[in-house]
Amino acid sequence: MKFYREILDNLIERKPFKFSRWGDGEWLCMMGEEGENRDGNRYLPELGDALYKILLSRPEYYMGLQYGVMYNEQLREFVFTSLLEYRDIDWVYGDILHVASEFGYLKEFTDILKERNTWIIGAKYFGAIPWAEHIEIPPADSFKYNDKLFGMSFCDPDAVYLVAAAMNSNVIIDALPDSVTAIDIGSVLDPYLGRPRASYQYNIKFPKLW
Repeated sequence: MKFYREILDNLIERKPFKFSRWGDGEWLCMMGEEGENRDGNRYLPELGDALYKILLSRPEYYMGLQYGVMYNEQLREFVFTSLLEYRDIDWVYGDILHVASEFGYLKEFTDILKERNTWIIGAKYFGAIPWAEHIEIPPADSFKYNDKLFGMSFCDPDAVYLVAAAMNSNVIIDALPDSVTAIDIGSVLDPYLGRPRASYQYNIKFPKLW
């Protein structure tokens, strides 16, 4: 949990950072896979190109690799080859927030966020979180909304942006200025909103966090 502690310390110290997560959807999209992920987000060619350009830029922020990429042999080979090509990227554990939630440690994360200028970029239901401002985006294929989103102002250095936009989260986070904190939260808050999606979320009784 060392990385989780580092995230918490950065938030407490108001030290800006970015954390994006790269799971099977992102890699399949870059591979040119057809179809969509479990949430109805399509593997758009233009989204795959945008993700690939992020890797080419060798980001210096936290790049989280998710274990889900190991389950498919063809995907696993593509990912391993890519990791060798981009081995100068400092990859971290992409599922750290979900593990913290599964084992009951997420409250410290949300308690800190309540003391910050926190925004959530995500679907309509995230508006139910009382301690964060909400920027609503479509629940699927939000990549097509990016031009409008990027026309907004993201210049408050004390702001924390939680991004829940599936594969597009990585594109949004990369585009946000380095002066703010941007975190890909995936589905970690969904069960606390009564909307479990990840497999582990169906077998746990989640406490109220707000």
